[in-house]
Amino acid sequence: MLYQNTKNVTIPNELLKLFMYHQKDIIIKKCFHTCEITDEYTIANNILNTEKNAKSFNETLFFYINKLRITDSDLYKKAFIDKRLFSKIKSNIDYHPSFGTVTLLALALELSTNEYINLLNSASYSLPQNSYVNITLKYCFDNKIYNVVDVDCLLYTVAEKVLKNL
Repeated sequence: MLYQNTKNVTIPNELLKLFMYHQKDIIIKKCFHTCEITDEYTIANNILNTEKNAKSFNETLFFYINKLRITDSDLYKKAFIDKRLFSKIKSNIDYHPSFGTVTLLALALELSTNEYINLLNSASYSLPQNSYVNITLKYCFDNKIYNVVDVDCLLYTVAEKVLKNL
């Protein structure tokens, strides 16, 4: 699929430094017994404790779509999202997309890191820097890497995951 050429993907040095910093942080916290860190617990805790934005995901998404002035069909094609899924998002204000879907839409809209985090928050997600996936995603948004195929290749190389399955 999208990640078939990952053998030639090089992980940028800046991203590797972020991983090393992340590992050092975990080791320090464990040495001082401040807390045991497990990705599942921390992610679940952050998701549950995220405050709901005043605007729904639907409203926030369409704010960014209108700001960019992109057509719906151009967006869902660029995001590799099915037309029916996009229709659900558009027509149902209470629709709750997956983390991967939110990220695909943010990449297609070429949002800044803060805008991406805002869109995640509007869908009751957060971007804690406690996993290689999240560190990689933040790195991509910070460095304006918006090509879905490139991001998928990098994610697969780093964590053997792809955006559709997040």
